[in-house]
Amino acid sequence: MKDAVAVVIINKADKYLLIRRAKKDASEDYWCPVTGAVEKDETQEQAVIREAKEELGITVEPEKKVWECLTHNKEYRLHWWVVRHIDDEISANPLEVKEYRWVSVHEMPAIGKMFDSDLVFFQGIAVTIEREP
Repeated sequence: MKDAVAVVIINKADKYLLIRRAKKDASEDYWCPVTGAVEKDETQEQAVIREAKEELGITVEPEKKVWECLTHNKEYRLHWWVVRHIDDEISANPLEVKEYRWVSVHEMPAIGKMFDSDLVFFQGIAVTIEREP
């Protein structure tokens, strides 16, 4: 099974940075965190940094892996990483991202299409992460 990463970016208002996917496939228009495959000879941490830069043009620092699950199509094992967002200038790559938005857990059910596993993460696991000191 291939590995992929999900980049969890939280701001001071406890909102998460989500993207609306632009790729022309079955997941187009789904809202999700920045995600992407781990490339050959790349660590998960390196993939997190690369994907954040490729999709949103931002620099992040991986802090810790907090969860893993299978993707909706069971093609990848998705490793969820909380990161520190180092620079604030977002420049979305239009080939990857139609739009982006800071969203609270409570706003997510109304945002549009989301994968079930993403909702499980944000409504369950992520809530416990916010409460850590």
